[in-house]
Amino acid sequence: MIYRKVIAASISGAIFAILFGLFVPDPTSAPANSIWQYLSSVIITIPFYLMYSFPFILIYGGMTSLLSEVISRRITKHQKAEFVVSGVLHLAFGSVFFLIFNPYAGILSLAAALLFFVTDRYLQNKRASYRLTQALMSLEIPIGVWILFMGIVYLQSLVAGN
Repeated sequence: MIYRKVIAASISGAIFAILFGLFVPDPTSAPANSIWQYLSSVIITIPFYLMYSFPFILIYGGMTSLLSEVISRRITKHQKAEFVVSGVLHLAFGSVFFLIFNPYAGILSLAAALLFFVTDRYLQNKRASYRLTQALMSLEIPIGVWILFMGIVYLQSLVAGN
């Protein structure tokens, strides 16, 4: 179960950073005037978002997801009820950031919690047995996404002459 959580965190962390980069390409600058400015902002911010969100998704999300699954299995007997209780607990743990930080961070953490829950349930429904090697290899996903987008940033700077 722990290995599945690491794999789910790797997949959902990479997807979260990409989606966040697409929806909030550069929160510090003015809106883009062209599609090229938008894409440039997206490409630059995805590694940044991944670098800061993935550790939280892996550590906090993995621990709270494990806790949510254990609690939901103990208090429910039916699979559908366990699904609902686990989902509610994922969202409850994701909403903790509303209290600690600000509503914007709370919305982002809820989105990450929902994405983690969906990814974990997808992996669980495959009914595969996950091993340590698979969990460790799954960590290549966020690393690969980071290297890919940083490589594009580097190539972009070479072309632009910066």
